[in-house]
Amino acid sequence: MTYNYSDIKKKCVINVADGRNLGKITDLVISFPDGKISGIIVPGKKNSFFGGSELIINFCCIDRIGDDAVLVRLAEHESASETSGIEYEE
Repeated sequence: MTYNYSDIKKKCVINVADGRNLGKITDLVISFPDGKISGIIVPGKKNSFFGGSELIINFCCIDRIGDDAVLVRLAEHESASETSGIEYEE
């Protein structure tokens, strides 16, 4: 099945490991020069002083893209970004 960005950005991203709603997709990470999608970006933790960061989820962590949501599987400890497949950017 194929999706375009306008359809996928409307879907909520749910972490199946803990049931948290991570928000809606705000952007995609595309590798160059391959042109393949290597991850998705959702809003991260909010910081009262700086507004917040973005959560980058590697494409390999996506379990399923459904009609209403994108299901991802992230480790419980977000500090270990190599094993959990996430990174934070400010």
